[in-house]
Amino acid sequence: MTTPSPAVLADRILEGTLDACTPGDLELLLSDAVDVWAVMEAAGRVRRHRFGNRVHLCSIVNAKEGGCPEDCGFCSQSKAHATHARPGKFIPTQAAVEASARAATRHASALGLVTATRGLSDGGPDLERMIEAVRAVREAGHTEAHGSFGFLSDEALDRLVEAGLTELNHNLETGRSYFSKIVTTHTYDERIDTIRRAKARGLRTCVGGIFGMGESVADRVELAVALRELDVDEVPLNFLVSIEGTRLAGAAPLPPMEMLRIIAGFRLFLPRQNIFIAAGRTHLGQALPLIFAAGASGMMVGDFLTTPNRTVEDDLRMLDELGLVPLRCGDVRPERPASTAGPAAGRRLPVVA
Repeated sequence: MTTPSPAVLADRILEGTLDACTPGDLELLLSDAVDVWAVMEAAGRVRRHRFGNRVHLCSIVNAKEGGCPEDCGFCSQSKAHATHARPGKFIPTQAAVEASARAATRHASALGLVTATRGLSDGGPDLERMIEAVRAVREAGHTEAHGSFGFLSDEALDRLVEAGLTELNHNLETGRSYFSKIVTTHTYDERIDTIRRAKARGLRTCVGGIFGMGESVADRVELAVALRELDVDEVPLNFLVSIEGTRLAGAAPLPPMEMLRIIAGFRLFLPRQNIFIAAGRTHLGQALPLIFAAGASGMMVGDFLTTPNRTVEDDLRMLDELGLVPLRCGDVRPERPASTAGPAAGRRLPVVA
């Protein structure tokens, strides 16, 4: 069977077939077999139909830096690596509220509290600190309270939801087949289990990956398939920023057009999801504004956990010049299709009002 052109795939998606792009199609779209500009044009059409001129901005704060026992090969905060990151204490509650207020001035609708930990133990002081921080951010009302806390029990998830957590980040990082080359201290299935249990509690799920770690096109497709099967809500696309002292130090950044191809391919494969661009977007250089033409519907503003980002002023100026408007905290979130069980076959593509 001949793979449809990117334009035909976009037509089918806009007609309501959300899984029109098959894994085989995506493999071709992510290779050099299809013109990257054609892929971007199709993805841009889907993004404009779904999101119009609205973009989602979020910020993160290092709620507990360094000393993580996991050995993720890209991460400066793993205690397996000798990097510039130093183990620190958990963020005070008031500092979390202040970070949320800062994020709001950057037009971010959400603040992600991120801990460099394997997880938060039931009944332990670390969980209590994060519950208190989430509750305080929610009550302050500047932004939503999101979190990335590693592995969590059902009890911990229930308590975080009660405190006001609205979304859990738990990245898969890469495809299942390549995962063990990046992480050895936990399994892919442990991550999948955490995501499913978060969804079962009504949390939105923010799940993405990192590109440029030596993975193949097939590994990238495998990641996209897992995200579709999980029916996650937000997909952060990160591009490796190699950090001295990590196992992936010295890895060359992906070329800008390859980055844009990945964004566009993921948009056509995951047309419902908010796809936002996080770490490594500065590798795009002068091509950065093209992320939206390629299908991105948001980006992370402000610095990352241990590495800098572009200035917020430059990002907001870029959005203004592109005619894009940030969603505000309290704006109606993009609706989900009526059914959320399994892949999105036959469902209409919701549109942001």
